[in-house]
Amino acid sequence: MVEFALLSQKTLGPLAALSVRENQAGFVATNLMTMAQSIFEPGSEIYGIWDGGDAVGLLAIVDMAHPDAELDDEDDPDGVYIWRLMVDESRQGRGYGMAALDFAKSVALKKGRSNLVISVVDEPGSALPLYQSFGFAPTGRLVDGEVELIMRLA
Repeated sequence: MVEFALLSQKTLGPLAALSVRENQAGFVATNLMTMAQSIFEPGSEIYGIWDGGDAVGLLAIVDMAHPDAELDDEDDPDGVYIWRLMVDESRQGRGYGMAALDFAKSVALKKGRSNLVISVVDEPGSALPLYQSFGFAPTGRLVDGEVELIMRLA
């Protein structure tokens, strides 16, 4: 059964050891980088994705309504941003990405947010088809060279 747990000292090592496929390395930062950057990202929450006690992926979100969130003029403060999502190369294609998206959606709804936002590299092998199949739609914006997608929750 897939479980999600906030990053802790105990889970840091197993999550840091995960990696994506070599041809996906340019699509998402390493888990260590995400963990380090989270210190400087107000409203961020990092979750390990676990299955049967094994680390299989990482999900990092940012609550855009956090009082110290650093928003661009076009950012929606009533959303949760999926900052990073990765599934280990040996575990891809088994539904963990969809489970993580569903979990992120439930977190956003519990926080009372009306949108779930993500950005993605639009290249072969990226997760763009996965996100679109989950219900995300392009906003028309490019954010740091990535296609921004949104899912309206309310």
